[in-house]
Amino acid sequence: MKTVKVKQKKTEKKDIAGIIIGILFFTMLIAVVYYVADMLIISREVTMENISGDWHITRNVTDKEVEHWVFLEDGTARTYTLNKEDGTRSNEKTYDFTLLPPEEGKTHPMIHLVPSNVRKSEKEDGTMNVRVSHVTKAEMTVEFVYDRFTTETTRMTKDLF
Repeated sequence: MKTVKVKQKKTEKKDIAGIIIGILFFTMLIAVVYYVADMLIISREVTMENISGDWHITRNVTDKEVEHWVFLEDGTARTYTLNKEDGTRSNEKTYDFTLLPPEEGKTHPMIHLVPSNVRKSEKEDGTMNVRVSHVTKAEMTVEFVYDRFTTETTRMTKDLF
């Protein structure tokens, strides 16, 4: 007896809709990963444009009050404390600021803050520096330099949406 080989015809059709949905899914995944990386990971140069905006310092998620810092490109800064429960602002202060290049031996630029709308005798008392070590579009790591021996390192964030 002779063995006869019979080839079976391919009757399966390609699922074109599944391929299109898969391509769209991977495209969206790549877009989301790029968006998150651009907002949180990719570091920016410390310039007036990159630090401008409404930044807030949240100590704990359960805190009722949040400290806000608003830097504007025209060289003015404002700080206030926002009560999350009723939306009231308190402790509002206005500063004029300049962005100074890194000092000798330092790698991070400094924001020099001088109080505005106060008497000349009080300006020196309220003057402070903020050293910016890392900036992204949504996060900024800063060190508040109150005097030679008193500093506070914290992270400021912007709302993403």
